[in-house]
Amino acid sequence: MSRFTFINASAQRGLMSWTPLIWALLAAVVALFLVRTVIPATRTLSSGFLACYVGGQMVKNREPGDHLYDEDLFLGRSAQVSGGQARDVYSPDPPPLAVACLPLAYLQPTNARHLWIWMNVLFLGLAIALIATQFSRPPQLLTITLLTALFTLAAPARDQFFLGQLYALLLLLHVVGWRAYTGRRDVLAGTALGLAMVLKVSGWPIGLLMIAQRRWAAVGWAVIAALGVAIVTLPWVGVDAWRAEFLSGIPKVLGSSAATLTAYQDTTGFWQHWFRYDAQLNPSPIIDAPWLATLLTLATTVIACIALVVRKCPTYASFGAAVALIELLSPAAEQYHYTVLLLPLAILWRDAWLHRSKFALGAAVVATFLIGWPIHYKVPHPAWAFLLSYPRLFGGWVLFAALLMTSRSRDEFVDKGGLTSCRDVSESLRS
Repeated sequence: MSRFTFINASAQRGLMSWTPLIWALLAAVVALFLVRTVIPATRTLSSGFLACYVGGQMVKNREPGDHLYDEDLFLGRSAQVSGGQARDVYSPDPPPLAVACLPLAYLQPTNARHLWIWMNVLFLGLAIALIATQFSRPPQLLTITLLTALFTLAAPARDQFFLGQLYALLLLLHVVGWRAYTGRRDVLAGTALGLAMVLKVSGWPIGLLMIAQRRWAAVGWAVIAALGVAIVTLPWVGVDAWRAEFLSGIPKVLGSSAATLTAYQDTTGFWQHWFRYDAQLNPSPIIDAPWLATLLTLATTVIACIALVVRKCPTYASFGAAVALIELLSPAAEQYHYTVLLLPLAILWRDAWLHRSKFALGAAVVATFLIGWPIHYKVPHPAWAFLLSYPRLFGGWVLFAALLMTSRSRDEFVDKGGLTSCRDVSESLRS
């Protein structure tokens, strides 16, 4: 028996002695998630869920598709459904999402809410399982426990459940796409991206990465999946819904002064908060120069996209960086949107641990704190205290930069069996 085999055996025995404690920790994390998040989330009718439910109702009732984007009508309908508890608008979500929510409309609102929350638990659980399996096969108990803690205790994930949003499903779609893309299964990778795009316009930086890396099969399948769903759902929503989406829904979001609020943790909102005056929503910008906000937003977007496609880093890391850009460059990313950044966070933590990188570890700690900790970023802060006003945004940029700094040489450790550490490779060779 070689020295490395002996050390590995000793480490395995040491880890097994901790197994009961790790099981207890996993049980505690799951129990905390159920008690503090899932069960309370089933008891209310909130805005995010109402957008899905009322959208499904309109499809069920065969109403004209453009009703989805009539804000006054939708606000009134959602307030009526919730008994005045909450209200919401559907815009700017694509029409196929309403068709996907059609089954919920056949249930009473409270029953539909229960079903939707538990479906989100399933989506989140599947995402954790798929990531743990990609990291090592068979998945390690400690890895599952740490991923469960990260994915269930982070503020964006809790917010996503309380609001009944769709981002646990989007996280799952991006996890499936990440696994498929790193394993060169382009059909599945493209299909996952196409579904995310047609349901929630989520994932265009991934498409940009696919084009830059000339993964044409993945790009083609993304287009086929998105167009296929759009065409199949036309009998329910009609062309009018798409016309209203492009002529009303998207332009309203892009031009809304609400982007200046710190509730929107994205690059567009950051620059507008600094350089766009609004008497009610943003009375104290640094200067009133909306053109400068637009220019800086475009410059940031272009620089980030160039960095994504030019920087030579492992496929698993570049895909994670593309996922981070989804919300960083979104025109309206609230806290719950950052649920999808749990995937790149997990990738960065794994990379820092395997390669004992102090830089990656420090970045992972900072990004996790800024993204996951319940910081009260919506309270007013002076302009110079931008880190307190935009913690999620800056945490996301730290995460993006750290993933792009991953060494290209590590790409050899990504295969269909998961992510293998340098230590595992060296020990197997030397033994």
